[in-house]
Amino acid sequence: MELRHLKYFVAVAEELNFRRAAERLFMEQPPLSRQIRQLEDELGVELFYRNRQGVSLTAAGRAFLDEARLALAQAERAAQAARQAGEAQQTKLVIGFSICVFNRLLSNVIQTFREIAPTISISLTEASTAAQVQAIATKDIDVGFVHLPLDHPDLCFETVLTEQLVAVLPQGHSLAALPAIPLHLLANEPFVLCPEQVKPDFYYQIMRLCEQAGFQPKVAQEATPPEVVISFVEAGAGVSLVASGAQTRHSAGVVYRAIAESTPPIEVAVAWHKQNQSPTLSQFLKVVRDARSKQISLPGHDVFAQMLL
Repeated sequence: MELRHLKYFVAVAEELNFRRAAERLFMEQPPLSRQIRQLEDELGVELFYRNRQGVSLTAAGRAFLDEARLALAQAERAAQAARQAGEAQQTKLVIGFSICVFNRLLSNVIQTFREIAPTISISLTEASTAAQVQAIATKDIDVGFVHLPLDHPDLCFETVLTEQLVAVLPQGHSLAALPAIPLHLLANEPFVLCPEQVKPDFYYQIMRLCEQAGFQPKVAQEATPPEVVISFVEAGAGVSLVASGAQTRHSAGVVYRAIAESTPPIEVAVAWHKQNQSPTLSQFLKVVRDARSKQISLPGHDVFAQMLL
């Protein structure tokens, strides 16, 4: 039994005439008669008396009519609820982010988006990469800014920011004279790092690199966001490893040096659910892509971040 069978039945029951019911339904009478007969066969009862005087409802037909109307009304309510939810989704965008990505990249993207789409409500949710991926997968947020590498069968990723890892040292540090610092020379240095629970992906990357260089960092101070990390380095609390873009935001009292070893780039991507076809999301992604396409090349730093500071 399908909703169309209920619509056919209700039309005949209200018209008590197959010809008028067929006209009402914009169909031919013979197919309508066949559909009603199929419905009766499926139910195992006759819904109409048919004779030369016309058509009338049986007791089973009268009982079925009330329930059929309720079922059709409920189906319409369900459709309306879906349409309303869809319309509401078009007017709101939920964005996941980490604080360092917001400072370097997202704030101006949002400003631009608000200028071209002033009626869209924006909701921001700060979360780790793992939490954002989960929230996008469950459609609790529409779009996120996450650290790569990642792989999820339901999500799309596009890189929007690429940076290198650099060492940051207090001015006057003995290693500052080197143009590039081998990581093993930092083995005995105290480190200032972002806490593991705040940026686990970045934290684990630093730990892996140091382990490959033969040591485990001695964490003397934890801090967040990166600007605070660098302030602790400036104060002499230790050294740190940060994304190269940090040097465009905080350079007083510290020096930045490349790492001698080859290190994987730090990549930030915009992520969204493959099934999310929202025009609002598409409009937001266009803003991100337009900004990305305007980048130029600077040593050690993706200018997409520079543009959006």
